Amino acid sequence: MKKLKSVLIGVQVLLLAFTLISCGDDEQTPEEVVDAFTGCCSSDTAFGENVDNLDQSLGEIIVDNIFTPNNDGVNDRFEIKNIELYANHTVTIYNNTDEIIFESNNYGSDSTELFPNVPYDFNGVEGIPDGTYKYKIIIENEQTFIESGFFCLFTNNPPIEQNFAECNPIQPGEFDQILTGL
Repeated sequence: MKKLKSVLIGVQVLLLAFTLISCGDDEQTPEEVVDAFTGCCSSDTAFGENVDNLDQSLGEIIVDNIFTPNNDGVNDRFEIKNIELYANHTVTIYNNTDEIIFESNNYGSDSTELFPNVPYDFNGVEGIPDGTYKYKIIIENEQTFIESGFFCLFTNNPPIEQNFAECNPIQPGEFDQILTGL
């Protein structure tokens, strides 16, 4: 009888040890959900310090930090106010992995020199998902003027609930209705 008890206790200990060891394998770690709009409309720089030694008497360079390319005529393009007044400039747009997705040395001169320069409509931008993007503007050279930052591209496709209260469009009050929900 003592032998049987010892065997049963041994079996129970082995089963308990096996159960504890194998339970960790059955659990799956949930995938971390990343918000595509993290940093969206932030006033932080994207690539080091900004430099402004440019005489902006022709007009101040102002960058829109949100746009809604859904072909409704309101905030459909990434706007840089007064960039056309400074001939020697480069505008570069990067995705969230720092790949260049757009670059222009003549930003705003025509529709091919505006971002996005690919087809877009109420379904979104062809090949460019909603999310946070980075920009870099250089005028003359990096010692004269360099500005970098973040902006939001939002078409609400697929529909999501998002708060853009911290965003400052160039034309306040002209938010696209997909941002205001009106």
